[in-house]
Amino acid sequence: MARPRKRRGPPKSRAIRTPGEYRATVGSVGGGELVQAAEEIADGARQNAAAWSKTGATVASIHTEQSGESSVLVVADSGAAYPAETRARHPLFGNRKRWYGPPGERFMGPAADSRAGKALARYAKKVDAMCREAGFS
Repeated sequence: MARPRKRRGPPKSRAIRTPGEYRATVGSVGGGELVQAAEEIADGARQNAAAWSKTGATVASIHTEQSGESSVLVVADSGAAYPAETRARHPLFGNRKRWYGPPGERFMGPAADSRAGKALARYAKKVDAMCREAGFS
């Protein structure tokens, strides 16, 4: 006696997914000051990407998004952003005998590393003001 077949879930999308954006998260207590601190990191990423971006599309695509009360995203959503930051390689038209390297160099990670101190100093003003309001000196 044959068992009844188990029902399958909905079909998964077969669309080609292109990882067209790279996001780095900076988290802390929110506010406009947090966006300004993340903008400091975004400025560094723009400088780093400008060194290799031929058309400037990656530089123009770098922006900040407040994704909640306590986090801000630094986003680069051009096509070259993901392979440049993750060092992804690809074959040309499926020819696996010849692999091509990513465009440019990493730009988000080094910007976050080099500009973290400036971003923290900018946001520390908000923390100081919050402490003064709470009665700390």
